[in-house]
Amino acid sequence: MHGYRSWGNTSPTKEFDGVILREVGTDINDPDRKKKVSDYLNKHSHILICGDHGTEGIREREQLLKRSISSGLYGYLEQLAIDEEYSVDFNVYEIINGKKETLLDYIYLIINNPQYARDYEIIELRALARSIEKRGGKRGKDL
Repeated sequence: MHGYRSWGNTSPTKEFDGVILREVGTDINDPDRKKKVSDYLNKHSHILICGDHGTEGIREREQLLKRSISSGLYGYLEQLAIDEEYSVDFNVYEIINGKKETLLDYIYLIINNPQYARDYEIIELRALARSIEKRGGKRGKDL
């Protein structure tokens, strides 16, 4: 729920980082904040699953970063992808329909599906996908 509240705000990066940093026992002024946020997201990605709490996604249950995309609130994710002080592992995957699905796969699922695509800013999603690829993000089939 903290994610939903902070993603749409004017400073989603600082606010969502603050939520994570409180969880690990530090604050936004910590000089290692981006490393600590990245470590937290990497370590807990498998349990950071969003159910349907009033914010619909493409699926009923989605990993946190996928839900931010499906909700159209990916300013925070854009920051994670372009700021090199963050070290989020964009190659974390889930098994969906028997195949590895990374965040990049999820983005392309939206881009390439006309039914989904009409509800999204495709130019922004393509830019996000490029940023993730520049940071070493891959599709599940390439892992």
